[in-house]
Amino acid sequence: MAVKIVPELYVQSIDDNLAFFVDILGFSIKYQREEEQFVYLTREGLDLMLEGVHGSSRKWLSGKLEPPFGRGINFQWDVTGIETLYSKVQSACSDMIFLPKETKSYRVNEQHVTQVQFIVRSPDGYLFRFCEDMR
Repeated sequence: MAVKIVPELYVQSIDDNLAFFVDILGFSIKYQREEEQFVYLTREGLDLMLEGVHGSSRKWLSGKLEPPFGRGINFQWDVTGIETLYSKVQSACSDMIFLPKETKSYRVNEQHVTQVQFIVRSPDGYLFRFCEDMR
């Protein structure tokens, strides 16, 4: 059995984040509990849970939650069709692009891997780095 990490992020507005993740980034809703302001999203095997900070569920917070959320962390996700995804982000929310699309090479052991990547900021300030390896 493969181990899977599914981040759960607190958000200020489920609606704003659904518009961002579903309408712009192409995630789909796997399931949700509207009464708890909770939604489980998926995209190409990438899973993400979002929970409204004002929902009725219990919260696991280690400190005060202040915007921008997610300071000190960014999430890297490998995707296909990065050009299409980036175009959609550019046209829908270019002001949320944290790092414009670039081609970057990284040393991986004894070889170099080249990828196209960009970073976009969610409505609550989380950073998501989308990457596609160049073949």
